[in-house]
Amino acid sequence: MALVAERNSFAHFSDHLVQYHRRAGITFKAPLCNDAGEIVVTKGSGFDEDVKSKARELDYLDCIALNQPLTSQEIFEDFHQLIRADSALGEFHERYGDLEAIKKSLSRLADQEAIMLQLGVLKMQLPMVYQQALFCAWLGVALMQSMKRSSADVYTAFFLAMVHDVGLLHVPMEYVKSRKKFHYKQLCVLQSHTVEGYRVLKRVCSEPDELLRAVSEHHENLDGTGYPVGKVGNTISRFGQFLNFLDAINAIYTKRLKPGNRPIRDLIPMIQMNGHSRFGIYGKKLIEWLKALPEPKVRAVPNVLMPFLIQAVRDRHGYIASCVDIMARLSSDIGFRHGDTRVFALQNTVIHINISITQSGIINSAYMRWLDQVEAEGLVHAYREVEDVFLMMQEVIYHIGKLQNQIEYFLTTPCESEEAYKLKKGLERLERVHLPKIHPNLEILWIANVH
Repeated sequence: MALVAERNSFAHFSDHLVQYHRRAGITFKAPLCNDAGEIVVTKGSGFDEDVKSKARELDYLDCIALNQPLTSQEIFEDFHQLIRADSALGEFHERYGDLEAIKKSLSRLADQEAIMLQLGVLKMQLPMVYQQALFCAWLGVALMQSMKRSSADVYTAFFLAMVHDVGLLHVPMEYVKSRKKFHYKQLCVLQSHTVEGYRVLKRVCSEPDELLRAVSEHHENLDGTGYPVGKVGNTISRFGQFLNFLDAINAIYTKRLKPGNRPIRDLIPMIQMNGHSRFGIYGKKLIEWLKALPEPKVRAVPNVLMPFLIQAVRDRHGYIASCVDIMARLSSDIGFRHGDTRVFALQNTVIHINISITQSGIINSAYMRWLDQVEAEGLVHAYREVEDVFLMMQEVIYHIGKLQNQIEYFLTTPCESEEAYKLKKGLERLERVHLPKIHPNLEILWIANVH
């Protein structure tokens, strides 16, 4: 029976399908018809460039099948490989992981053919995104199990973690694979993967809307600085907050710790610096687990190079202090009577940077005096803490840079308000404060390249 296409467009997905077809094959299992009932693509056709031009503006999702479909056993082996290939994750998994719960969830997921198709294309076309999904699902199941959540919650966490980024298959491919800095409009297109993922999932599966909504929220932060809407606190659904946490932990681990073969326990200072504004109860639970792991004996910086790291900490303290002064003055100048939600989000970022610094208890002048003693007396037992402080400062610097980018993006939209003028001046002041350079002797070390 011929399937008549709806008016939904899956044009960007079709670009991925052409590439997938060249490598593994895609076949139309039913004819595709247009609104007039005319057959546009015949049954048995492959998904080549010619078919793409005919089908790209139609809803062809029910018509296609992968010639080598992804199986639950293959995904399960991918979870095994994720753990085997990373000793830090392996150590964590021995204590807290639960592959049996993952296997049970996979048996349910495998029944959803349309979801398995999306994941099959994701694995081949965007393998790093697929690996991220595995990490998030693995950690999400472990957390749900440890917090004694219901089997329904365990499955929901698994399902949403696996599919939360399928929207990246439904935005322009060149944006997803590009490493260039985007201007505001391009960034908005890339960020639309959250709502595109939600739209696609509503189309291809029967999960309740209140659960699928979490996919559209997985980049929404508790402090209102996320996207696409800038939701705050409990206006973000429970699983939306959970996905945001999993996604952030994956990014921190894979981009900042894994390149230096660092133990997963080194997540602690970075989670602590984000705890107030981002991670909530999930961050507290993960820190509790991480602290139970053995303290790493190997440090990132040899004793002979510690004076250079200590100086880098001092330099960063000065940089952060200067930036915080500028940000506090900017927020005070703008005030809180303007009614602009985007400006409020920027001000929330400033507030939470300040709170994170205060809660750290060590990014302050008293700790700098302690550093003088550590250096003068060669207090080796304190060197590990110095490394943690450096990582905390790098996390603060990351958020300062993110704030600058947010202001820059804000200013790319037409706005003649007084707040926009003040933000422009504040950005100029921030840009005049230069991040101190790392001593050349540290540049080859992993810790010096955490950004």
